[in-house]
Formats: sequence, C-alpha cells, structure tokens
Amino acid sequence: MEQDIRKLATEYNRAFGEGRLDRVTEMLHPDVEFDGTAKPTSGRDAYMSGLPRLVSVLEGNELRDLIVEGNRAFILYDFVTASPAGRVLSGELVTFDDDGLITRITLLFDHRRWPEVIAEIQRKAAAAPARTS
Repeated sequence: MEQDIRKLATEYNRAFGEGRLDRVTEMLHPDVEFDGTAKPTSGRDAYMSGLPRLVSVLEGNELRDLIVEGNRAFILYDFVTASPAGRVLSGELVTFDDDGLITRITLLFDHRRWPEVIAEIQRKAAAAPARTS
C-alpha cells in the first residue's frame, strides 16, 4: 500500500507543479478537506477554485522529500514561482482513501515569501484582458 500512496502523492505533486489542474481534480475526493497556513476549504470545487490564479505564477514543483506512512504522505517541495519570491519551501500532508482519492490536505509554506507571490498574482490578473460573458 505504501508504494501505491508514494506513487499517488508523487503524481499529485507533479500534476500540480505542471499546472495539470484536470488531473489534480481527478485525484480529489468530492468532500476533500483543506487546511494549514492557507484559507481552509471544504469540498473539491472550493479547493480547486483558487488554483488557476496560483498556477498563473507557478513554474513548477521540485520535490525535496516524500515520507509515506499508511494512507498518508508528507510531500516536502519547493514551489517555484515566476515572482520575486522564486522558490517557496512548502509541505503538504496528504491523506488518501481506499480508492486512492485525496480526502485531506494540510499545507504548510514559508509565509515570509508569500506577499511577493500574491503581488505577482495580482499584477498578472490586472494585466489580463477582461473576460466577457
């Protein structure tokens, strides 16, 4: 089971780092719980709603370490951004159900660099052409 969890956790981190949000969505349980140093959310749609803005400044994730115990994995990685912050040290404790879906994510990151990331997200959003319905 630990090898399956290791493979799933690696795929989740890679998909997110590559901006493949469709794959991230597929890996989440509909009732996934998210918390940690970011705004807590409940449910797949709520979790996914903020990711497109985040991916707009993401250059990739660089895995540092992965620890698996039972149905949980701790993923330590550099969240590499196209912002003055550059690399932001991050960690996620991810819990999987028996079907291999993610049921809980606890995110920790170096909050000292986060204002630079947010400023770049806001700059990109302001520079983007307005959408019409």
